[in-house]
Amino acid sequence: MFWILISLTCGWLIVREFRSTTSAPIDMPLSKGVWKGYVYVLAAIGLISIWQPINTWLFQRHMSAIATELADSKPAHVHCNSVLDTMFDPNSTNIGHANPQSGAIAFQYPWCNTLMAYIRHPQRADREELASLGLLTHESMHVRGEYNEARTECEAVQRNFRTAKLLGVPERIAKRNALDYYYTIYMSRSYADGDPDRYFSAQCFPGGELDEGLRDASWSTH
Repeated sequence: MFWILISLTCGWLIVREFRSTTSAPIDMPLSKGVWKGYVYVLAAIGLISIWQPINTWLFQRHMSAIATELADSKPAHVHCNSVLDTMFDPNSTNIGHANPQSGAIAFQYPWCNTLMAYIRHPQRADREELASLGLLTHESMHVRGEYNEARTECEAVQRNFRTAKLLGVPERIAKRNALDYYYTIYMSRSYADGDPDRYFSAQCFPGGELDEGLRDASWSTH
């Protein structure tokens, strides 16, 4: 909304500049001409400002399509929360959340930006960027119908390779990213404060109770 307001303001200032050459208050002289440099600067600011919400909208649509596919075609709707959205979100302490009934998925600020950064350079993804990959998969599993957090995260771990490929990451890098998430982020949860946290299960490993036997599982050797 902020960026749209800036764009609209720039548009209004441009219109006002053009109108100053054709109409003016009685006690004010007409402008002799449009100040082109001023108009060009306003136009540039307006275009840059309007691109931000358009880019976010396109990204949300793309992520929604991927989340829907990961959720076995159950409709998913990804929304990138702004700073204000996050401030007033009752679940603001979570980096993301999903409603299995409506299919709504929210990424708290700035996690959509983090995921965009991951997509731009997956070959050098840092820990937070890998976490954004896992976040998309995890929330998609909730939309798919899973409520238990440990099971949801294990389902996500097995599909992170699939998610990365859907995001356009080359297969070799996607596999490495998915395994890096499993070994560096997921497994570290088993030692959180001396006890596993609620997103971890000791049965989430190849051949474990929660192994779904997916042919394209992140840990698959196929």
